[in-house]
Amino acid sequence: MAMSGLASYSAQPDYAVAPGEHIAEWLDDNGVNAAELARRLGVTPKHISELLSGKAPLSARIAVDLERVTGIPARMWNGFEVKYREELVRLAEKVELEEQYVKAKAFPLAYLRKWGFVTAEQRDKAGTVRGLLTLFGIAHLDSFDATWLHAKVAYRKVPLTNEKTFERATWLAVGEKLANVSALPEFSRDAVIALVPELRLLTGGSDPVAAITRAQALLRDAGVAVCLVPPIPGFGAGGATRWIAGRPVIQLSMRGKTDDQMWFTLFHEIGHTLLHGQKSVFMQGMEGKIEDEADSYAARTLIPAEFTDRLPTNRNSAAVRALADELGIAPSIVLGQAQRITGDFAWGHGFRVTLKWSEDDPS
Repeated sequence: MAMSGLASYSAQPDYAVAPGEHIAEWLDDNGVNAAELARRLGVTPKHISELLSGKAPLSARIAVDLERVTGIPARMWNGFEVKYREELVRLAEKVELEEQYVKAKAFPLAYLRKWGFVTAEQRDKAGTVRGLLTLFGIAHLDSFDATWLHAKVAYRKVPLTNEKTFERATWLAVGEKLANVSALPEFSRDAVIALVPELRLLTGGSDPVAAITRAQALLRDAGVAVCLVPPIPGFGAGGATRWIAGRPVIQLSMRGKTDDQMWFTLFHEIGHTLLHGQKSVFMQGMEGKIEDEADSYAARTLIPAEFTDRLPTNRNSAAVRALADELGIAPSIVLGQAQRITGDFAWGHGFRVTLKWSEDDPS
């Protein structure tokens, strides 16, 4: 799931070529000196001197006059000037970006490089900061607090439930980029509700990776983005839900690494989408009534209330398999709910499928 091109930036020269250098080249090639050029253009020798040194800008009027004198189109002279000014700004920007690198080190840069969300190498301080700014959609790291911590826009407001502020914001920012909300159809609550039975059955397949990929496609058609975002070391969120441009964005980190935890988290986040408002960011690990409601939705959607008395209260593998087959869901889901009831987590591990992010193919 590496974001190719998200924060890439082609190598830039560490110098700027003034239009005057092109003028000087023409003078040399044609045996004309600066004083003669000044006479031909009708300007002062001082102005030509400043043009040649890059001190004076090459105006559109001079570009037209140079076309008459040199035969080189005015658009080319104008292009030399525009490129030169851009290069000057870029050189100044490089210094400014390098000065921000001290602040950039607070973010999980190793994680961002590992998964390709920032492509600059560690020694490229300016490129690293540039990639970070692109990820967060800000022009300067001084804008981070106002944009992500104290944001007026709900989906960018980072919930501060622990000290992992920068990791939390980074994980959300990656999800925002992957969601590609502008390409989503309009959200349909009815379509999501209609999909729930099919999503439940997907959990019972033998290939959970293929199944979650299918779930992503189905939900996307209903206007819901489901993004799989690698977990950040030391940051514990397994899932999140927020609304961007009127569409729900669900993030899953696969932090639990087993299929039952993946599916429970997905249905938990779908619960937020269907039950709760659009003005908050819901992240796994938070506490309170709303999180309890999302947990209850996931539990009762996966195993309806009328079947809960069939959850084994002892280490009965056959009962797990029988109930899973009857419901058409993964036996690991039945096992997980049985273990939550009894508090006995030391059995049934063979029912679970372990999931792992591939560094060679992070998708």
